Order: sequence, then C-alpha cells, then structure tokens
Amino acid sequence: MSAHILIIEDNEMSLALAEYLLRQSGYTTSSATDGGSGVRLALENKANLILCDLDLPVIDGPQVVNTLRTTPDWRRVPILAFTAASLSDEQRQTLAANFDGCIVKPINPASFSTTVGQHLQPHG
Repeated sequence: MSAHILIIEDNEMSLALAEYLLRQSGYTTSSATDGGSGVRLALENKANLILCDLDLPVIDGPQVVNTLRTTPDWRRVPILAFTAASLSDEQRQTLAANFDGCIVKPINPASFSTTVGQHLQPHG
C-alpha cells in the first residue's frame, strides 16, 4: 500500500506539480487549496504526511499545524512546511517549532519525491 500525502497549497501550479511528482513516485495524494479545507480533509482521512503552505487563505499554515497537533492521531504524523525560499530567522524558528521539516519552492523535480520519502515513517 502506498503512502497517502495530503497537500495543502493555494498555488495551482505548485499543487499540480507536487501531485504529479508524488503520483509518479507511487504515492497517493489528496489536496486542499485553503487551510480550513486542509484541516477538514486531514481529520476525515488518514494521511501519512502533510505538505502545508505557510500563507494560505482561511487558516494559515502554522495555525493548521497547531490545530492538527491538538488531535492525538496527528501528533506523530510528519507535517512539512511547503514554502518559498526567502525565510527570515524568525520564520525559520517558527517552522522548527511547528513543522517537522521544510520543502522549498520552487520544487526541484529531481529531489522532491526523495525528500518527501525521507520524512515518512517506516512502513508508512
């Protein structure tokens, strides 16, 4: 059974590329284009990993993570920030506190799926 990855991303091009690359690598995906829908999808469907943009409509990325982490089932699921490269030191500290890692956009197709795979729990 392949790992299921939830992508919460409001940029259509980034979302489409991430879904394509992950599916090509054998993962199943679901997606949401705002934080509120992302939280609902996460709570309704078990995912092995979440990629979450920081700047989202409805609920921003850090709030998505904080909301999910209050639910016991989501405390151990990796949630990766999915964001642009230009981060301040303050933003990096916030990411470190809330997220399990970070994947920088624009996506590097050669390493994207491998990087995601490194964050999946064994037998995910």
